[in-house]
Amino acid sequence: MQGTLLDRVHALAAVTAAVVSHLSAALLWGFPLPVSLAKTAVVHLTTPPARRAVRRKDVVGHQCALAPEEIVAGMRVRCTSPLRTWFDLASMLSLDDLVIAGDFLLRRRNPLATIDDLDMYLAGKKGQPGYRNASRARALVRAGTDSPKETELRLLLIRHGLPEPRINAPIFDDTGGWIEDPDLSYRREKVAIQYDGGHHADPAQRRSDIFRDEKARDAGWRVVVLTQWDLTPFAPGMEATAVTRVRAALVERGWSPSPRPKRRRHSAAAAQPPPK
Repeated sequence: MQGTLLDRVHALAAVTAAVVSHLSAALLWGFPLPVSLAKTAVVHLTTPPARRAVRRKDVVGHQCALAPEEIVAGMRVRCTSPLRTWFDLASMLSLDDLVIAGDFLLRRRNPLATIDDLDMYLAGKKGQPGYRNASRARALVRAGTDSPKETELRLLLIRHGLPEPRINAPIFDDTGGWIEDPDLSYRREKVAIQYDGGHHADPAQRRSDIFRDEKARDAGWRVVVLTQWDLTPFAPGMEATAVTRVRAALVERGWSPSPRPKRRRHSAAAAQPPPK
């Protein structure tokens, strides 16, 4: 997909002198996107306000005054920078998908930006279209993740009232020896959460996972292993089993949810206007 896209945007950019942007730039940078958007054949190109937006078949033309640091020149095309690309996605993605893209921006290995970079960039975008959505997502973005599914799981747990877990925080045995960096964890309750994607089905990987988790259990940790099945409710209105299992593990280790504030009851008499 990326090779085909690169060929297309190279040809279009050469003719139009435009900058590859929005979803097209996101795909070139490798941002995780919803399937419906990742497979789009439409190319997004941005030109300065003084020039007409590009109008061609399967092209969405944008007009924007991009700063020099918002443009990255590659060997074949010019595209928007990772930070600018993420900001442009704020007007196109749902909140969760934008957070997932933000976590990818700040991922643990080979990050495209730092948390300080992101904050400084957003500070300069106040009042611009997309700023409000980007700010909402920024409040939920975390650095140091390894996969979109980890982010999806974290957001799911928080949304259902569970405390926010740590991300890839190392755990050690009694002698200080490293055991593992669980995807998510709760230090006080000693609950470790591992999300197993498709590659964990490999026999060698599976043996490694079992050995890893047994060492954590020997050190007193409660290990919860989840898969895609746990993220998707079996039926509308049902709670995802990931939430049920993690909540049960936390409660088993002494955690209790905060009591919900009582809702004030208004009597019919109290609802009546005072006599004149």
